[in-house]
Amino acid sequence: MKFELKTTFKEVFLTFLTEAIVLVAFLFIYRLIAKQFGPEGLGEYSLVKRVIGFFLPLLMLGIWVGVPRYVAMTKNQAERSSYLKAGWLVVTTFTFIFLIFVNSFKEYFAKIFFGNISYVDLIMPFSFFLAGSILHTFNYAYLRGKLLVKIFNSLQIINLSLAPLAILLLFQNITIDKLIGLIGIATFGIALFSSLFFIKDFLSNVSKEQFKESFKKLIYYSFPRFPSNFAMAGLMSLGAIFAAHFTSIEEVGYLSVSQQLLGAAGIVLAPLGVILLPKISNLISQEREEIVRENVNFIIVTILYCFIFVSAQSLIFTDVVIEYWLGQEFISALPIMRIVFFSLVFYAFFSVMANILDAIKNKPLNTINIFISLGAFLLMTGILFLFNFSSPIISLSIAFAIGMICLGTLTYFSIRKIYPENPLKDINHLLVAVGINILLGGVAIFVKNFIISRFYYLILFEVLLFLIYLLILWLLKIDWIRKLPQKIMFNTN
Repeated sequence: MKFELKTTFKEVFLTFLTEAIVLVAFLFIYRLIAKQFGPEGLGEYSLVKRVIGFFLPLLMLGIWVGVPRYVAMTKNQAERSSYLKAGWLVVTTFTFIFLIFVNSFKEYFAKIFFGNISYVDLIMPFSFFLAGSILHTFNYAYLRGKLLVKIFNSLQIINLSLAPLAILLLFQNITIDKLIGLIGIATFGIALFSSLFFIKDFLSNVSKEQFKESFKKLIYYSFPRFPSNFAMAGLMSLGAIFAAHFTSIEEVGYLSVSQQLLGAAGIVLAPLGVILLPKISNLISQEREEIVRENVNFIIVTILYCFIFVSAQSLIFTDVVIEYWLGQEFISALPIMRIVFFSLVFYAFFSVMANILDAIKNKPLNTINIFISLGAFLLMTGILFLFNFSSPIISLSIAFAIGMICLGTLTYFSIRKIYPENPLKDINHLLVAVGINILLGGVAIFVKNFIISRFYYLILFEVLLFLIYLLILWLLKIDWIRKLPQKIMFNTN
């Protein structure tokens, strides 16, 4: 038993480390693109990534969720092979048909999704990038199902970090469309190579009956989960796609980069689902609801205190981050990025608590909440455009932030409906967190000009300020900070 527990935590730690590497690489990739291609090139690259993010869940049809689940449950190679072939057939068929359609009507596609027919040259690079991303996602899902932790994490690091960085460093005198195409080809090639780790499963003989049974199970499980993935992709991508029709490609890039930075918080927090979902599911099956309630309350307060601090500091130092990361010429992104960052705590809350909702309820609460939030985004977009509230890019940024705030708020009420708590307790924690961060924000603003001359000064200051924050909470005898040492391992014994 001890061996299993130790192995699980090593695997979770490795996944956390992988996502941290991917996040750091993301920052370097965008910095290099900004330096080599300027605001326009960054805008084009970011828009392509947003459009890929929009279509990928549509073409995967939830298979990325179903494949790892059923592969992990299989008892022999024939079963694994049947799920592999069934999933592969669905994904490749839809992707092939889609890419044929896109390249046959490239002018219309460029006008609708890139905002201008002049971006028709991006269609072929987009096609390579999308095909590579889909193969990568499918193989990653299958490797997860086989619990090949080192291999699927290595695939993630190579394809999302090392390959794009290597291409950017080796090919410095190419156009942005060729860069996108090269990254797409590299992504596809590396994902194809990773197929060698399960080539025996793919070549294994499977009876027609076994294939049909696996196909039905996979579709029945995966397809109902597709709408929420697609709606979430819409919430994260439609702002940039709409912006391409109303504003410059540079401003499209500003919004897209801001959204991707926000999404990075979800990427970093994603491995928590590896722990939370099975842990809570196991507790519920043992009818230990009280322990679940206690730990849910602890997680809610943890997110509240930590991400209010992160949000406040992000808003204060956004201009510094932009200057050091992308360069002074991108300072026009400041208002857009600050608007998007205002929703950070809400998105972080959803990223963590969505796993808990999936564990404790069969009802698709996350799907309902995501669709309502997408509706809120679309409604606010229409209202702000109708009344000409501000520039299109600012209106879209505000609508996106409202959509994320709606999603986080709905997630909170969904959790509290299942595990009620005295609302005054949560309000008290909120007021304490906001009050302390107003004070610490004032300190940050006061010393800002003294610490921005070197980026590592800023890092050291933020670490020190967070430690002071924790000390203040300890001195105020806040229950959360007092329980943190005993809760850090999420012990349920």
